[in-house]
Amino acid sequence: RFSVSRVDIERPGDTYTVDTLRDIRKLRGSAIDIFFITGADALSKILTWKGVDELFDLAHFVGVSRPGVPLGESDIAHLPEDKVTLLEVPALSISSTACRERVAQGLPLWYLVPDGIVQYIAKRGLYRPRGVT
Repeated sequence: RFSVSRVDIERPGDTYTVDTLRDIRKLRGSAIDIFFITGADALSKILTWKGVDELFDLAHFVGVSRPGVPLGESDIAHLPEDKVTLLEVPALSISSTACRERVAQGLPLWYLVPDGIVQYIAKRGLYRPRGVT
């Protein structure tokens, strides 16, 4: 249930998070919930962002941990509690051998490698046991 937006890529000139969120609101309507996912370390600086007074009305912010960047609840204590969530995501160690084994076992690779790689492997039938498509 994720989607990627190109509104800030297609907008000429400088772009700011508040502009992106406004544009998404216009496109999608006010009935949807928007979750803005960013590095958790960025949340500690969010009060310096352009349009900060409007940001928390437009979206719920999810701060995702980054390897090597310690961040805790105290780092976001100054932000609206009901509009910010911290999420710890472990760094993934992805092995090409393990990916090939997953394909051979009929297991998905989505979220482990880019979509183009998944499509390339499927299109060419790579890493499947003989006779299996």
